Amino acid sequence: MRSDLSDQLPPPPAPQGGYVPAVRHGDLVVSAGMTPRVDGRLTHRGRVGDEVTVEQAQRAAATAVANALSAVVDLAGAERLERVVHLAVYVNAAPGFEEHTTVADGASARLRELLGDAGAASRAAVGVTSLPGGACVEVVLTCGLAGA
Repeated sequence: MRSDLSDQLPPPPAPQGGYVPAVRHGDLVVSAGMTPRVDGRLTHRGRVGDEVTVEQAQRAAATAVANALSAVVDLAGAERLERVVHLAVYVNAAPGFEEHTTVADGASARLRELLGDAGAASRAAVGVTSLPGGACVEVVLTCGLAGA
């Protein structure tokens, strides 16, 4: 993996409750659900399609996935990261909202920017009625490690 990856990521986020930021099992690392926090503060709150635009939610998803990747790299090391296996994006969606995949594209694009083809992953984009702290998105990454 790119040796400068850690320099491009935010510091690993501190847990907001009774959990760890990432867990390794064998050759997989799974991040906790990460919201769009910068310096511990939530940057985007509200329902997408009401208080939050699709474009704002895409930026929030990019921030959240960088936080998730930071937790993975902090646990496993950038040199061990082989690829992203799966990306789950939860969208705090207003009733009738149907652009979940467009929101998730913000996270996918950020992964490809950071990791190239190793950032292309299977994905789920799921609409929910609320998220912690009123966040507009939450992201979970599953990553594969080399030489595990």
